[in-house]
Amino acid sequence: MLKLARQFAGATQDQFAEAAGVDVTTVQGWESGRRPLAAMQTRDFLRLRTTLTRLGAPASVGRHLHEAIEADLVLAAAVDAGPAWLDPAQHPLAGNVHRRSLTNLITCPITGVLPEQLRPLATPTRRRGPTASRPVLYADERARFFAHMLTLADRAAGPDQALLRRQAIYLLSFDQRPASVDWLRGEWGRASRRPVETDDVNLLLETRSASVALAGRGDCDVLRDFTAAMPIGSVPDVRT
Repeated sequence: MLKLARQFAGATQDQFAEAAGVDVTTVQGWESGRRPLAAMQTRDFLRLRTTLTRLGAPASVGRHLHEAIEADLVLAAAVDAGPAWLDPAQHPLAGNVHRRSLTNLITCPITGVLPEQLRPLATPTRRRGPTASRPVLYADERARFFAHMLTLADRAAGPDQALLRRQAIYLLSFDQRPASVDWLRGEWGRASRRPVETDDVNLLLETRSASVALAGRGDCDVLRDFTAAMPIGSVPDVRT
């Protein structure tokens, strides 16, 4: 995100470093992830945002950087934990309902698709050497990320963990490995067969998500059945 903003402003790493009052190796560390922006003090982060806009980056860059840091925290927590269970009260997936723009940032290193909100910042650049053009999760990191999503989806239970479970299942759906696909099909199948309780929002959302997921994989009957069973206007407009 920082690299996109700098390139949009037309500044080199050296120029950005001079404007920000730091060494160029610091800028390189920010852009490579060796120096996570989440570790910066608030005043330094605000100064960084001001420097970018002064150089010509759009005012929206501050919001995009905040979301990029949120996405980085989710990815880092999952990769570090792997198959281990983390306290739901402290988990970055359980704090709030993730916006589409945030989930697209989380999945960008997996899908290779640049989030829609960042496309206006993308400018053709000439790269030197084999530098990555987007965030990347290496094979071992990806395996640990999805192992953690599977642990959360499988173990999270109870109303107080419904958000954590639902968002973990959504992210797990990007895993194409047979074990994850089989688990998801089984879970979606069980959820889609539950009676629709319109006064149970968590169950309603889970059943709807399961029906949509199965429809996306070719089983459209469950989605038609779910839609037919719902009174008009009873499905809340909530996105993962």
